[in-house]
Amino acid sequence: MNLLSMAFFCFFPVVMAGWILLPARPARLWLLGASWLFALWSGPEALLSLLCATVVTYGGALALERVNRGKKALLTLLLLCLFGALFLFKYLGFACTLLTGLGWPVQAPALFLPAGISFYLFMAAGYLVDVYRGKHRAARSFVDTALFLAFFPQLLSGPIGRAKELMPQLRTGRAPSWDGLRLGAFRFLWGAFKKLVIADRLGLLVSTVYADPAAFGRLQVIAAACAFSIQIYCDFSAYSDMALGCARMLGVELMENFKTPYFSRSIAEFWRRWHISLSSWFRDYLYIPLGGSRKGVIRKYRNVLIVFAVSGLWHGAALTFLVWGLLNGLYQVAGDLAARHRASLRRALRLGEDSPLTAGFQMLWTFLLSTAAWVFFKAESLGKAAAIFAAMVRGPWLTHPVTAWGLDRPELVVAGLALLLFFFVEVRTLRRPVGAGLLDAPRPLRWAAALLLAAAVLVFGIYGTGYDAQDFIYFKF
Repeated sequence: MNLLSMAFFCFFPVVMAGWILLPARPARLWLLGASWLFALWSGPEALLSLLCATVVTYGGALALERVNRGKKALLTLLLLCLFGALFLFKYLGFACTLLTGLGWPVQAPALFLPAGISFYLFMAAGYLVDVYRGKHRAARSFVDTALFLAFFPQLLSGPIGRAKELMPQLRTGRAPSWDGLRLGAFRFLWGAFKKLVIADRLGLLVSTVYADPAAFGRLQVIAAACAFSIQIYCDFSAYSDMALGCARMLGVELMENFKTPYFSRSIAEFWRRWHISLSSWFRDYLYIPLGGSRKGVIRKYRNVLIVFAVSGLWHGAALTFLVWGLLNGLYQVAGDLAARHRASLRRALRLGEDSPLTAGFQMLWTFLLSTAAWVFFKAESLGKAAAIFAAMVRGPWLTHPVTAWGLDRPELVVAGLALLLFFFVEVRTLRRPVGAGLLDAPRPLRWAAALLLAAAVLVFGIYGTGYDAQDFIYFKF
């Protein structure tokens, strides 16, 4: 069930009514049942895998808290169960393809990838590690664990929640405030705008050019690559906005998943502000256990590359995702190695470290580096990525009129105006989260902002023939 589908618009008000009107304990059971129904909507395999993960996590956490000997071995066994299931559903086919390419033909079984499995298994693993470390008590109630893993706003595409923040909120079942309802609804509207008006519109341009990059000029292919950088950000952060908005309307606060990443001045900063729940998960449960930066520079760089290689494969079982992840890791290593040289160059040019010119150049350079990496993320194969890069440096600068990019002139005007609004909001978001200042504004202005945003979504959103309500980029991960 997609957050922008008609089914969800019927589902959510009913769920919210039960959550608000029922007493605390029945309300939690109501929310859990609704979350399981939400999972079932994606297919029986989605609900079955979620239930199995919940049983393993609930029983495993209790066992970890009670045993004294063999605790590390038990944690290892539990993590093997969780990540073994992830490998079976998500990576077995990829592994069989690699073995076949090495001359050992292996036929992979046909398995459905359960919706949201990469997200709730990481939540389960993080919870178990926290119990093992003594940072969180094991939940005594099965409902606590089940609701933590299944909470429907974040089930399909995150954020990847932590038990210490989310479990207490779901346990108390507090009713939403009027301010929370208004802020949550506005946050949902803003997410819908980013998805339907910007991301899906830019997606038409990107798909047209990337389908045959050799037929377009260099500037057109470069523009399509930049457009994909904006598309994937608007697409993924839109889901996070809508998830946070739905949760806020239910009185639950999820963690922020994005903080204006394209205003970052380095790739390292970019990854502190992009998909924050995943980046922080890898930091706490992989990078630091590997030794972090505590055991010398070489080990630090090795750990960075391992984390980004795993992060790449988390996004997809393909060599393109592995290359994308490693490239981002290499960016960070190179940036760290060149830090002193950059400082020397700034001193020679008499540029302040935080001067507007320095900051602007660093933001532009970071955007271009991330855009180059996104080519691998988008491409179906390494050969396709090579063809896209080749089209950026060969042939004429332009081969088609602007209207041949998949968008006619009115659509390009709408995209341009929407991007201007998006940029304005991003600049405002540098200081305060989206909608934070809404309640301080006069009532007519609040209503005007909400109604105009809703009208823009309804009038300028991408709908009609060919529109797929399930087509969020991160749903396949």
